[in-house]
Amino acid sequence: MRSSRPFSVKVLGAFDLVDRSGRSIRPAGRKDCALIAMLALTRNHRQTRTWLQDKLWGDRGPAQAAASLRQSLTTLRTLLNGENEVLSADRTWIWLERNHVDFDHLAPGCHGEILRGFDLREEGFNDWLRQTRSEFEMRGLRWGLTEPPSQPDRRWYVHLSMSPAADEGLSEIGECLVERIIEALSIIGLPVVIGAERDCGPVRATDLVTRVRILRMGSAGSLSLSVTDGFGSLKWQVRREIAPKRWYEIRNVQYEIVHLLQDFAIRIEAKSLKGAQWSAHANRCQALLGMLVPGSMMPRDIIGCGEAALAAEETGLSHALLGIGHLLQLNDRKGHLAPDSHQVMECFRTAIRLSPENGLTLAMAGHSYGFLLHDLERNLALTKEAVRLLPGHGACWIFYAIALTYCGKAGEAVRAARTAVLLCRGTVAQAFALAIEQFANLMAGQIRRAIQSGEASLEHILFRPTIMDLMTGYALLGETSKGRDKLNALITREPDLSIDMLRSSDYPIVNPAHRELTLHAARTLGLK
Repeated sequence: MRSSRPFSVKVLGAFDLVDRSGRSIRPAGRKDCALIAMLALTRNHRQTRTWLQDKLWGDRGPAQAAASLRQSLTTLRTLLNGENEVLSADRTWIWLERNHVDFDHLAPGCHGEILRGFDLREEGFNDWLRQTRSEFEMRGLRWGLTEPPSQPDRRWYVHLSMSPAADEGLSEIGECLVERIIEALSIIGLPVVIGAERDCGPVRATDLVTRVRILRMGSAGSLSLSVTDGFGSLKWQVRREIAPKRWYEIRNVQYEIVHLLQDFAIRIEAKSLKGAQWSAHANRCQALLGMLVPGSMMPRDIIGCGEAALAAEETGLSHALLGIGHLLQLNDRKGHLAPDSHQVMECFRTAIRLSPENGLTLAMAGHSYGFLLHDLERNLALTKEAVRLLPGHGACWIFYAIALTYCGKAGEAVRAARTAVLLCRGTVAQAFALAIEQFANLMAGQIRRAIQSGEASLEHILFRPTIMDLMTGYALLGETSKGRDKLNALITREPDLSIDMLRSSDYPIVNPAHRELTLHAARTLGLK
């Protein structure tokens, strides 16, 4: 097949890779072919290194699998990357540049068997291939031989209104707020149109228009946000006064307004969901709340919400929330109620496969690698990618701060935790963010700050790690009376708590230095 783009990947029928002239340049190695095919068939043609290693070299150790992947990338880059960077990679991700490649399975009306006659002696690859074939066939049954409709039922327009005489400072505030609004709406999957209507046609009755207005009033200013429907009827608004030269306060106001708008958008979009979609949405929200407010829900209830969401609508986020429920069981020392580590990790591997660019899914999956498998490099890579994808999402920064602390990068962890606290300010996740700030400060040696954050967190949530870190902090400062109070609170939750238990690798403490600090504090306070 000839194409205006440099290369075309054929996955319907027998696999092939051809150049612009139609000449086959299929790689000689079957795993090189498989790697190209897997990227072609993945959403956005982008996958993580670890996922590809698991599927193509799952029978080898991590180091050998990584070396094999590097060799395959070298071969394929030599083949594809000439005038253009067609195959790209960084430390975490590998992807095909969509502008330089055509894919036959994305053409309207396409049909056929995916990778006919293609197999490998790799269980992971063959499982993936069976699943991919099934999904492609189901697409044909549901939509016929066409793609599903892409026109959204509702678009969200975002306008910035500034007076002609507005100074540069006010313009910068407005533009910054618009960027945060776009990010906040994109996080929850809403189609955003910026400013003009020329690209998407006129505003329809079902569309919503978000207008940002900033006015100068003497030395101060007024910042307002309103949402109207296509008829101009006001649906929601908020207004705050600002001091243009006090950037820290302005930033806090921006975060507050954006979170309020996001909450409104979630509520109004939820009203349009029906049946299975509503069930999935409601159960995911409930499970997420249980994760962000430790102690507000029993882990088994979070697991129940995750299972109900999956039954209604399978998404990567639903799989990740189900996995988090199991991890919380382990963290609460109730591991006998949870599946084994392989089953728990399968939740997160499936989550990454289904939603490789969902930042919140990557953040939770990354945490599982660190907490459950002690794979700190993978933990850090996934959570770092999560904050890159969702830089305004407090939960992603929470998990990134945990990953940095696990790796011993205390200074970076403290900064990430402070960002999480700022982003979660005024939300249900604020106490959780404070608990993680305590953890980061403790490992950075900032004991007083750690205690301050921990006590503020305990005013809202009862989180076992927070109690333990407060015990450790008070012991390190020589405040034994307060330390014993926290130790007694731990023993109330875990009557069999002992030095040997804390020393055991089965006890959920990941960082070795953190374990030593906890052991020292427990001995100092008289735990046997």
